[in-house]
Amino acid sequence: MEINVFVKRLWALWLAIPATALNYWLVRSHLPAQVVTHTDVNSHPISWASPDQARTFTLEFLVFVLVVVTVVGYLVAYSKPDRARPALVLLYIVVCLTWALLNGFVWFNLA
Repeated sequence: MEINVFVKRLWALWLAIPATALNYWLVRSHLPAQVVTHTDVNSHPISWASPDQARTFTLEFLVFVLVVVTVVGYLVAYSKPDRARPALVLLYIVVCLTWALLNGFVWFNLA
């Protein structure tokens, strides 16, 4: 894979931030005053936060994950270019699962 194409695809992962912000913005009026942020094994809530705190935590953690993923992506692209494609697939999977888990705060509280 050409490095420029890889870099563009790597930076496309950062679209998870506006997608998360949009998700919180669309459901902000439907969220309760206290959002469940942690559950036990049986899905019983054990920790709560305000919707603003949950959004802030989600966006901050997502930025952290994206910084790590971007650094790893650049390291792979420039040190082992032949492994860029499988690395990109793995990085997309990591970011998508992280995005789904973090947006679960919203989905769980709407149910």
